[in-house]
Amino acid sequence: MILAATPCLQIPAPRLASLSPSRREAVIVRLGHISDLHLSERSRYPRSGFTAKDCERYSAKLARGLLEALHEVGVDHLVVTGDVTLSGEAREFERAAELLEAFSAARKLTVVPGNHDLWTEDSVATGRFLRALGPDGRGMRKAAPSYPHVVPLGDDAALIALDSARFGEDPLSTPGRLGSEQIRAARVLVREHHKAGRAALLAFHHHVVLPPERVRSDALVARMPLADADQVVRLVAELPVAAVLHGHRHTAFRVDLPGVAGPTPVLCAGSGSRTSDEPVRRARAYVYEIDRTGIRSVEALVAGTE
Repeated sequence: MILAATPCLQIPAPRLASLSPSRREAVIVRLGHISDLHLSERSRYPRSGFTAKDCERYSAKLARGLLEALHEVGVDHLVVTGDVTLSGEAREFERAAELLEAFSAARKLTVVPGNHDLWTEDSVATGRFLRALGPDGRGMRKAAPSYPHVVPLGDDAALIALDSARFGEDPLSTPGRLGSEQIRAARVLVREHHKAGRAALLAFHHHVVLPPERVRSDALVARMPLADADQVVRLVAELPVAAVLHGHRHTAFRVDLPGVAGPTPVLCAGSGSRTSDEPVRRARAYVYEIDRTGIRSVEALVAGTE
């Protein structure tokens, strides 16, 4: 059940200096954003440091309801910013592919991995995320480096998907990292799209900065930051990034970073399957209206309780 669908944010649009507004009318694209589904099968736990009770914190039913709502409101594309699984199990990836099939079959899906999708050494060694989903949700016969993954959002915007997920012996203390190669590539892509008069949005899993308000029940995620977040902040400060989209923290929030044309919104989608009664952590998804100037508005789709 979707509890509410409300406009929650109006973002002033920065001007693109290289583009004359009189040359063409702005076209609105609707981009859906959902994250941290943490799909699992309770009967297979405990394993990989999780218990059956951990599975109960997330609901595939809530996630399915939100995905159906995104389909009903007619988003042009959907981005899933990681942690589609609880611990990278093969069956969890199969469930994710099934749940996202309506969007992947229509070629309207972009997925990036999260730390939970690379939770075990076996999930990494077998390339489960890429083989089951990959950047477009359709899977790959042979796992291969796939990011940055660039998706046109109409003629006036582009989504640049990056991979921040990294495997570590202790997953609970392993930070995310984009790495110098991806960051260099992202810089080139942002410049190219800006020169062509398109708004460039970045999407990856880990948070860049945390808001001053902290939720005690979500404090653990501070141990798994983005190791090169400073490079993202610098990129945003030096190049015209329209927005940064991410997940990882199971609370929805917006933080503004200084950008070349004004504040750049950094938007966390929270979790699309969380069963928490805390309003700020309730399962949700977002719809962004985008044109060549960037994100014009944000609508939240918030799930009710089961």
